[in-house]
Amino acid sequence: MLRNILLGLGLFAALLGFLIFSGKISVGNKETQPQGDVVLWGTLPEGMMNSVVQAFNPQVRTYAIRYKYIPEADLDQRLLEALASGTGPDLVVAPYQTLLSQQSRLYPFPVTSLGEKAFKDAYIDGASVLFTPQGAIALPVSIEPMMLFYNRTLFSKHGIINPPAYWDEVATIAPSLTVRNSGTFEETAIALGTPNTPYAKDIIMAIVGQLGQVPVIQTSANGATFFNVLVNTPVNEGGSVMPLSTVARYFVQFADPGQKAYSWNQSLGNAVDIFAGEKMAMYIGYAGELGTLRAANPRAQIEMTTLPQTRGYNTFSTGMRMYAVGTLKSSKNLQTALAAQVQLAGAGVAPTLASAARGYPAFRNYAGIQGLDPALARSLLVARGWYDSHESQSNAYILAMLADILSYRQGVNEAVNTFVLRLRDLYTTY
Repeated sequence: MLRNILLGLGLFAALLGFLIFSGKISVGNKETQPQGDVVLWGTLPEGMMNSVVQAFNPQVRTYAIRYKYIPEADLDQRLLEALASGTGPDLVVAPYQTLLSQQSRLYPFPVTSLGEKAFKDAYIDGASVLFTPQGAIALPVSIEPMMLFYNRTLFSKHGIINPPAYWDEVATIAPSLTVRNSGTFEETAIALGTPNTPYAKDIIMAIVGQLGQVPVIQTSANGATFFNVLVNTPVNEGGSVMPLSTVARYFVQFADPGQKAYSWNQSLGNAVDIFAGEKMAMYIGYAGELGTLRAANPRAQIEMTTLPQTRGYNTFSTGMRMYAVGTLKSSKNLQTALAAQVQLAGAGVAPTLASAARGYPAFRNYAGIQGLDPALARSLLVARGWYDSHESQSNAYILAMLADILSYRQGVNEAVNTFVLRLRDLYTTY
């Protein structure tokens, strides 16, 4: 059915290659133009998306998109209720984790229409988390790699020439960048180690990835889907490195007063404000935050570089935020919804959507644009996610793990094992 729809719209040939994503091939033809309205639900702010839609609709002419903002926390329940009453949307634009959680409701492009190679040629490698044996469940519109931000002035003040390239260097320079007076932090190196660390789970899982492990792997057999939770499984059989235990032990040292790297605790407040106020030397966040950080304090010499890597491993990777657009199986206007999905993910619209999401186009060739920050370009190519389809629960479990370690309720290995058991329960189908 889908193959016939794509052929009828003139999309099939375009989806076979890269040209549709580079903007060199148009979608549709005069005889088979998509018609009618389609409803797009999304977690991007309504003001930003309305400007995108207002520019988009006059261009396509024969159909129109109507956008409705839904808070991310409410999306699943709102979809469930809307689909039950037959009033659901045709498309959804949201973070990739949200779309993974909605996978059973999404209409994937089968591999006969958009093969794995064509998908990978078009998009950065991290987008492959959306690709299944049945095809892509959604098309990416925005990518934002995790980066290390640092204050050049504070580095110079304390005699440090370059930002750290490896995690062991972060721990080594932390004492030099941390100034305490009677136990009170006057300046600090970095916000790491506690449950209130910004993006604590994202940082931890990014380092797990640098150790060569994928936290959760989706597999299919005999028409059934299975999930393997590997977050603390050695990469090599019989190996001694337990990924999550290793990362957790490294992470919490920055919040342990007994460690040399101690530079952060729960009472210090908002890490972004402290960094912007030039009382913190390093901050780990996402690339789109650079403009906001600089605007918060125009006098500060805030720079951005690649996320530190794990020394001794033949890997180079970072975390990512990614937005994508998917078509719902329940759409009452599937032809037009598919046309809209491809156009929203195409070169004519995706850059504007990426800007609305405070990210960058997810096209692979974007990383080769002349003049792009080299650290950003490299990070775009190595940004990775994982099958985090239970995002809110996994986040809560990571924070509980950190709290248990720091309060000495559990040792590192025990707390990690508890997290792994909880994660397995999430991904176990009965």
